[in-house]
Amino acid sequence: MDEAFFRATYERYWSRLYSICYFTIGSREAAEDTVTEVFISLWNNRDRSAIENMDHYLVRAAKNLSLKYLIRQRKMDQALLGMVDTLQEHHRHSEPERPLEVKEIRAVAHKTLESLPEKTRAIYLMNREEGLTYQQIADRTGLSVKSVEYHVSRALRALSQSLLVALLEFSATIPALFRKIF
Repeated sequence: MDEAFFRATYERYWSRLYSICYFTIGSREAAEDTVTEVFISLWNNRDRSAIENMDHYLVRAAKNLSLKYLIRQRKMDQALLGMVDTLQEHHRHSEPERPLEVKEIRAVAHKTLESLPEKTRAIYLMNREEGLTYQQIADRTGLSVKSVEYHVSRALRALSQSLLVALLEFSATIPALFRKIF
């Protein structure tokens, strides 16, 4: 595959692959990254094999990479939920001389939630505080289930990042927490 053929293939298939990835993932940025991965892989493997049906190959690659992205996101979300549960459990049983840390961590979580876009915050709170399922939230808001998943994942990522920074400030609690988490 030469550069001109690659460029023509890119221009011909980019929009279609983006649509496939966006429909599967539900995030513009992640869909763009996934399509980029498809084309990087195509270029990097250009000398290894002959592709008989480019259309089939690219569509399959886009679907597979989109599913891999969703699996990675789900695993990350589960790990974050585990981290939040561990933090809550740890602070329920923490020594009386550490109440300030619990208040500070709650303040960080509250501040992070307040900094989220209104729709993301509302969807996260419907899921976590009201206990609604993704489907129930989708029905209530008129969004797709994938959009609801995106907003909850976005909130969890923001919370995990801000809580990790806060935990670094509480260095005395880090070793025990990470032993429990990992």
